[in-house]
Amino acid sequence: MDENELLPCRICHEDCGYIETEGGWCLYAVCGNCGSTTAFIKYDNDEEKKEAEKQAAWLWNMGKVIAERRGE
Repeated sequence: MDENELLPCRICHEDCGYIETEGGWCLYAVCGNCGSTTAFIKYDNDEEKKEAEKQAAWLWNMGKVIAERRGE
């Protein structure tokens, strides 16, 4: 398994997670089906962006996601 590979979503169990970059300063992992996300991870340069991608994948794969459902 590649260190940036995303497992299926822990909320909806679909295999459609991806890394989204926001404004060139942060990124997060998100489910294309239910919209669950990890926390935003800030970066300042390309080297930090690569590390942020690893962190987002790790958070996602550990199940540390925010789901927009009642009670979450």
